[in-house]
Amino acid sequence: MARIPTVSVRVSRSGERPSTGILSIGDWNIPCTVGSGGLVQATFKREGDKRTPMGIFPLRYGFFNAAALPDFPRDLAFPFVPLTDEMIWEEGGQDYNRLVFAREDERLDDRLSRSRDERLFDIIIPIGFNDAAPEFGRGSALFIHAARSDMGGTAGCIGIPQETMTEFIRHLKPGMVIDIGYTQEAREEMRDPDDPLETVRFMGLQPGPKLIIMGAVHGNEPCGPQAILRALADCRAGRLKIRRGEVTFVPVANLKAFRQRAREGDRNLNRDLRDKPVPENYEDRIGNRICTLLREHDVLLDIHSFRGEGEPFVFAGPLDNFGVIEPFRHAKSEGELAVRLGTETVIHGWLEVYDRFLKKRAGLGYVNPSNSEGVGSTEYMRFSGGYGVTLECGAHDDPASVEVGYQAILNALSHLRLIDAPEPRISARKAIQIIDVLVCEAEGDRLAGRWKTGDAVEAGQALVLRADGETFAAPQAGYIIFPNENARPGDGLCYFGVTSERVF
Repeated sequence: MARIPTVSVRVSRSGERPSTGILSIGDWNIPCTVGSGGLVQATFKREGDKRTPMGIFPLRYGFFNAAALPDFPRDLAFPFVPLTDEMIWEEGGQDYNRLVFAREDERLDDRLSRSRDERLFDIIIPIGFNDAAPEFGRGSALFIHAARSDMGGTAGCIGIPQETMTEFIRHLKPGMVIDIGYTQEAREEMRDPDDPLETVRFMGLQPGPKLIIMGAVHGNEPCGPQAILRALADCRAGRLKIRRGEVTFVPVANLKAFRQRAREGDRNLNRDLRDKPVPENYEDRIGNRICTLLREHDVLLDIHSFRGEGEPFVFAGPLDNFGVIEPFRHAKSEGELAVRLGTETVIHGWLEVYDRFLKKRAGLGYVNPSNSEGVGSTEYMRFSGGYGVTLECGAHDDPASVEVGYQAILNALSHLRLIDAPEPRISARKAIQIIDVLVCEAEGDRLAGRWKTGDAVEAGQALVLRADGETFAAPQAGYIIFPNENARPGDGLCYFGVTSERVF
């Protein structure tokens, strides 16, 4: 899958003007301005704070003032439409953060421009923040537009030099996103051992199960937070009404990693998740809080995404068992949830094969972490007496992944009867059981093909080419799970799965 075209905005924290940064599209760079109050985590953005939200947001279309720009180019790849006098962007009321058509005395350029003489808003590109399901007070009317001549901070928009605007719009492509954040150096400076954990809970007035929904356990996976914020807006606006039980939303489970746009802060939060009386790093400290939350709930939906292309899928746990690795007693309930979240594939068998992976590593002479290294949020949830699934929504920055996550939230609420809605249909058509892991044993070991999770392979098909010339072939027809093209000695090259005989 081709990389999503991106407008990147990066701001340094070390300069004298925190509202200035660099906008780039590939190798093309120009100076830019952000909110006069600097950047803010999207979760904490508020109306009127003069701060620009960090994150990845869609750029869908643009507007131009046809009267002021009679020579506006008509051969652009990116869609632009003319502004009309009736267009305004609502900053209050029932149409909050919506483009509407209003009275003649409320023209768009009157409402937006603080300096009409500089014509800052002759060309605007709306930033897709808080607009899929607008939540009142969380920020509105954010655009890319021309900066003031002194390159002063904006009210929260992105400003670019007036003289670069024509060249800028020629660089825009359909389907683009804007990635707003700090430079790598600034993200390093922002490391804070006390970043908080934000939770929002809605309690029905009738008894029912307690569901917890988490996003950004890995900080470079933005679809979970965006899907959760959309569901939160629905709950607050009354579009979703929690009738029974409870639902707790954790939009960003790992705020440190999320701020750095990295998979982890100090370590992988979704490995070795357990209570740690003597925490050694941020993930240990936040993990203790998450473990407490999980023990308070019955069901977990953990929303993730993955690098590269691939179809969404759900990770479920084992069958009911009394074994030593992952004893479990809610396989039926977990399976019924897993097949109704909207994906066509359910995968299971993780922890047992991860134990096999550690034994293979040990046989190669590598020092292993403890078996608890394979324990993430869903494994801990099962250990605590509940059940839970991991939803892999699709590629990290694909806007479609947000929709997958949002629909899964609705399906989970419906299936558990927390809201009044029909039972979701069974979407799953395929179940895969992971049965083995192929380990990189020496420098030069590599995968024999370019796969994505869920790709089918035939019996006898080459899977791994060893540095010594040996080839490892598929022992039977099956599927590639989690291929790793950058594996180093001791890492997993891929997991191998087969069609599961399990009925969910």
